[in-house]
Amino acid sequence: MAYDILLKEAKDLPEDMIEQAIEFIRFLKYSSEKKQKEHFSDHGLTFHRSVNPLANDFIAIADDFDETPECFKEYL
Repeated sequence: MAYDILLKEAKDLPEDMIEQAIEFIRFLKYSSEKKQKEHFSDHGLTFHRSVNPLANDFIAIADDFDETPECFKEYL
């Protein structure tokens, strides 16, 4: 069904836009293949990259983090 919709939408496009759509499809295929390769190591074990590698670590922020530094107070 998705192929039918794709063909129907592409039918009325000018030739240059069809070429752009083909290039985008190739990009999507390349991105998908690259993403799959990132999830597998050479040993056949699956691993996933973390969006936030420091999510499990405690990060300390100074108590006066939101305060304006003394050297900038003259500009406010």
